[in-house]
Amino acid sequence: MEKNKKSFIKGAAILGIAGLIVKIIGAFYRIPLTNILQRGQLDGMIYYATAYPYYSWLLVISSAGFPTAISKLVSEKVAVGDKKGATAVFKTAMLLLLGIGIVTTVLLFAGSGLIARLADVPDAKYSIMALAPSLLIVSVMCAYRGYLQGMQMMTGTALSQITEQVGKLIASYSLALLFVKLFPARPELWAMGTLIGISISEVMGLAVIWIVYRRNRRLLPSYKLESMNVSKSTMKRVGMGLLAIAIPITIGASIMPITGIADSIFIKRLLNARYLSLGFEAELAETMAGDGFVALRSYVTPLINMPAVLTLALSMSLVPAIAPMTAARDRRGIRKVGATGMKLAMLIGAPCAVGLFVLGAPVMAMLYHKVGASVGENGKYLISGFIPQILNMKPGQEISIYTLSGGIMQISAIGVLFLSLVQTLTGVIQGMGRQKVPVYFLIVGGVVKIVSMIVLMKYTKLGVLGAAISTVLCYVVAGIGDTVYTINHTDMKVRWFDTFGKPLLSALIMGVFVHLAYQLIYKTGHPTAATLGSVVVGVAVYAACLFVFRAFNKDDLSFMPGSRKLAKIFRVKK
Repeated sequence: MEKNKKSFIKGAAILGIAGLIVKIIGAFYRIPLTNILQRGQLDGMIYYATAYPYYSWLLVISSAGFPTAISKLVSEKVAVGDKKGATAVFKTAMLLLLGIGIVTTVLLFAGSGLIARLADVPDAKYSIMALAPSLLIVSVMCAYRGYLQGMQMMTGTALSQITEQVGKLIASYSLALLFVKLFPARPELWAMGTLIGISISEVMGLAVIWIVYRRNRRLLPSYKLESMNVSKSTMKRVGMGLLAIAIPITIGASIMPITGIADSIFIKRLLNARYLSLGFEAELAETMAGDGFVALRSYVTPLINMPAVLTLALSMSLVPAIAPMTAARDRRGIRKVGATGMKLAMLIGAPCAVGLFVLGAPVMAMLYHKVGASVGENGKYLISGFIPQILNMKPGQEISIYTLSGGIMQISAIGVLFLSLVQTLTGVIQGMGRQKVPVYFLIVGGVVKIVSMIVLMKYTKLGVLGAAISTVLCYVVAGIGDTVYTINHTDMKVRWFDTFGKPLLSALIMGVFVHLAYQLIYKTGHPTAATLGSVVVGVAVYAACLFVFRAFNKDDLSFMPGSRKLAKIFRVKK
């Protein structure tokens, strides 16, 4: 029993570390890619950003719930010594996922033209077709992943995930550069080449998981029972069991890709209509609509998602911390860990939100060539200037990418605070054994996002700012829902100033100093130095505020590496 427990903990740690590495690579992947796909007035990112949400949604069908379902059923069969049952699960899952992969691949490839026209970006069909083959590849890979995870062989999944990400970096960047050189005036083909790289990376991931499977095959029931025939009745029963577990997980995981699809369908179309109503010429209206869509999806969204790497790591540590307490009915322990998770989410989310609000535009100008090239005199604007310029746009007036991105970022930054709560408290609630609850709140948030986006963009003068507000509302609904649920179902007595007040006050003070530091250093004529210098100032000021306010207690630091040193630095009493 103890050996199985250690094996489980070790496996969870392997997958957790791999997941974190994958998230870190993914967070930084889009920044250099955006610079490669944008050349002067030509922009390949609009095709990439249009195609990817559809792929992500179809990918969820095979990759979200099925590996979990397979691993659960396989581990249950192995636990009672039913090797034939474990093999039946693997074979049934492989056939089921193979069928799903073929259907989703054909749907995406055959429907590429229709999807592209629906998104009002007809030439995005090449990018959509380039992604289609990877759906079949991932489906087969997920069958192997789920089976090996059920056998407590987590290394295969971890290695294949990391291989995918590294392969995506190498293949996508290489093909993007190659296609830019081969087709200098065809940005839609630049994006296509980039996305072919993703299909190649999935082949690499499949190759790794297959090699791990083959090397360990003598230890696996399926190797000894490869010739075993699985009856139709058994396959039907196993298939229904797999679907019963996979479908709820898949529905939850589909929420964010579906909202991404909504963005691709509505944003560019609604922006184009708005600019035409303001008196823009058709060509300029099309350009401005594309700029707004790319600014939101390609510039702002990757930066907004970066803090999520930290809260994901926190969430992964909270699930195994709370699960044993739930099993032991230790409500006092659950309350303590839940309160700590909520506070740490604020300590991470608050400075990230304020920092991106104040410095988001300069950071984007530093990272993205096209944004940096459009700064002009607007470089002096930080807290004020972006949003008023967008709202007060005059007929025919073209707004720079820097101003558009800055305004979108200032609104989107608010959502970082609530996204941090969503991710962290999802870990708390899942640890309590209520896996479906966060899904319900996300579904409500997703509906609010889509409805509010259409209303705000169509019936107000907010334009692309309405799309940013709708995303914030999605996270607000889910974040507040998770927070209220956690408090009510643990009978938690929240120390409001300690949990929310200290992080927010420290972050606001930090924001003032960051703003002043940027303005001061910017006068020297070095924008990059001003951006980096003010980030350093922000880190120092935030740490100083946490020290002065005694923001940490011993429970907070128990989830952090180097807790003893941190306890001394921040004057935490034992």
